Amino acid sequence: MPRAPFQILVVPFRHVGDQLEFAVLRRKDLNVWQAVAGGGEDNETPEQAALREATEELGLDHPTPLYPLQTTASVPARFFANRNHWPAGTYVVPEHSFAIDLTGVEAAISHEHTALEWRDYDAAQEVLRFDSNRTALGELHERLLASDLPHPVKSDRP
Repeated sequence: MPRAPFQILVVPFRHVGDQLEFAVLRRKDLNVWQAVAGGGEDNETPEQAALREATEELGLDHPTPLYPLQTTASVPARFFANRNHWPAGTYVVPEHSFAIDLTGVEAAISHEHTALEWRDYDAAQEVLRFDSNRTALGELHERLLASDLPHPVKSDRP
């Protein structure tokens, strides 16, 4: 199935006592640290794609709260193999950002990654490769400190 012309980013977080931790994943193909990332399939919305990608890449076996973030970015279309299936004139695709609360949830990496590490904010910022990941992480960190998460995305999954 062709990939939709948008990208999603999902920043996993958890509360450990009074501390916040953020998950970073090492991509197998690029050997870089990032958050969960992927694209939509068929007629998925960004929210549906984010839920699916988080479930696949983190090995989740039950619905988990997903929160939309304000952070957006653009990714050059030339980085995607399926770009030839997109409308003519698609030179960049939007990246939509989300956060997922994995407090008390066991996560496992997919075949796309070689490692998953939980880090505090500064340590996560230090290793993330892409600016959009660092920006989304920064927004999420500020929101969590201010107790200002938006309402979670409604899931159509059981």
